[in-house]
Amino acid sequence: MPPRLVFLLLVLLESINLKGRGRLYQAYFPYATSRLADAPDLRFVSRLSSFFRLSSARVLHGIGAYREACEWIAVNDLATSSSHVAFALLRSHFELGEFEQAYRAVLQIRAAKLEPTSHLAHLTAMIEIVADDEAAALQSMETACRLDSGWLRPHQNIAARSGRRYSPNRLDFASGAAGRMFDLCNFAGQRVTHVGRGDVGPRLYERALNAQARLRQQGSPDISEALRTLLAQLDVSLDQLSLIPEEWTTQIGHLGMLDILLRMRDIGWWSGQPVMVVRPNLIANAAFFRLFDGLCKIVSVGEDVSEATAEELLSLQRWYGLNFNAFRLPDGQVVAWQEAGALAIEAWERQGRGHLLRDAYDSLFRADAAANGSDPIRGLRDRYGMKPEDWYVCLHTRDAAHYFEFMGTGQTHRNAPIETLLDAIRLITARGGWVVKLGGPNSPKLPALERTVDYALSDFRSDAMDVHLIRHAKAFIGTTSGLTNVAVSFGIPCAIVNAITTDAQLWNSNVRFALKPVRTADGTMLTQRQLTSTPWRWRVFDAAVLGRNGAQPENNSAQDILGTAEEILAIADGRTVEFDGGHDGERLLSRWRRALALPYYYGTSRPSLGFLARHEKEFLLDAAEQD
Repeated sequence: MPPRLVFLLLVLLESINLKGRGRLYQAYFPYATSRLADAPDLRFVSRLSSFFRLSSARVLHGIGAYREACEWIAVNDLATSSSHVAFALLRSHFELGEFEQAYRAVLQIRAAKLEPTSHLAHLTAMIEIVADDEAAALQSMETACRLDSGWLRPHQNIAARSGRRYSPNRLDFASGAAGRMFDLCNFAGQRVTHVGRGDVGPRLYERALNAQARLRQQGSPDISEALRTLLAQLDVSLDQLSLIPEEWTTQIGHLGMLDILLRMRDIGWWSGQPVMVVRPNLIANAAFFRLFDGLCKIVSVGEDVSEATAEELLSLQRWYGLNFNAFRLPDGQVVAWQEAGALAIEAWERQGRGHLLRDAYDSLFRADAAANGSDPIRGLRDRYGMKPEDWYVCLHTRDAAHYFEFMGTGQTHRNAPIETLLDAIRLITARGGWVVKLGGPNSPKLPALERTVDYALSDFRSDAMDVHLIRHAKAFIGTTSGLTNVAVSFGIPCAIVNAITTDAQLWNSNVRFALKPVRTADGTMLTQRQLTSTPWRWRVFDAAVLGRNGAQPENNSAQDILGTAEEILAIADGRTVEFDGGHDGERLLSRWRRALALPYYYGTSRPSLGFLARHEKEFLLDAAEQD
């Protein structure tokens, strides 16, 4: 149906207050956002919309037409017409990263003294804290918590996947204004990143860490007898507690971060006794998670402790939690957590340390295999005709099927077609290797090629088998997705292609990568310096944000991927010293390092030489040349 017709129907449903209409807006949201990514000047309102001004404003916001919502509300002077329209205006400005305009609207709405809702109050608090209006932000946060006690839940990251219902405990109230500031700044810091303004995040996270420090200075909180008993059983005192909340385990990429967090402890960047809280049904990969046994103490909700005691323990993160979003370096500087992680990898490798999780795997699963008298991947080898001595490379590409995504929205710009990898697959098989494709059960089918295994679509697929296959692979070819972190944690040589990232990466010296070229509307390729500095670094977080700013990523060419794969095979074969590929590597790498805004942005990894050589003229402009 034509967009304007769909919009008009939704407006009519809004005007009659149809129950459940919000779900219809959510269902149309990805379609509308995708259309706007392709045609930013698309408009949904028509002449008939003037008869439904308030309803049109709410629907424009509901379907993600944020620019048009702001324009419509301004033209029709609707900002203070109702709390719902006020929310639509503030949220639209926020999603567009227009924080100054949002704050001006807050002042206008505040003067109108509209009846607040919990969501309006919380959004207002975010906008106020971004504007450094801390007193007003705390007042708005108190209002949000009074109207909905769910806002009293301790917060660090949305990935915790907390339930909607929440019963506050004594610690939520005892944390007071500092606790509200901790929760608000962590939430707002994550949200500004979502809308392409991650440059604002570090100062918000620093406020959260400062709020936590104030709570620690006030002394230990009064905890329940049940929680006191639990900590005694764990042999952990409050002053030594370093709490690791749920979000560290709900995505497999986050488990890779957890690996680095524990390495930070080992190199002396933080101290205390780590206690991790997990919900078994939310752990991203139970087999991979098993490798953390013995590295920290684990509390399993529903198994080791009741829900109520677990929630109280999680509320202690305001005092004793390790922050998921930011890290205070030994010199006192607060940086985004991923930046600290990248620096930690540099320090780790300088000290010549190995791979914690690889050692844990070898100890745990090889002991299991010895006890069972079997190779964990023998059945798969036998099925597909792989001999015990045959080597293989694991392959994984991110695709839209896993999250049921629409192109041009969310994280779809991280997806990549498998067709561009076919030459790399043929390179591997021509050298006598096999290729095993990992992924979800709905992932694109691998074309019929010799010595390939579409494991993702087989009945062998499981969390444990994913881990086994990666650990025993000669190399790994992937994208900026979660499974890549498993290979990196194991120290498997990795070719990361079609890569695009807002965050500094936790990649070690066994990684070579090829970035997706990002081009503006006039065809100009963004440089390495632009991709690692404000504003473009933050704009690449989201496909829609990138599109709104007039840029689109391109997939790597087959040649880019082939060259990266060839270089990683050289690393796997121990040919790193002499491998150059005829690309004048030292000169290229020297120029690349000069182009980085942050020297540690990609950990200790580097781009493949072939990628740098092909894109040197556009990609490796240094700061002076750009000026």
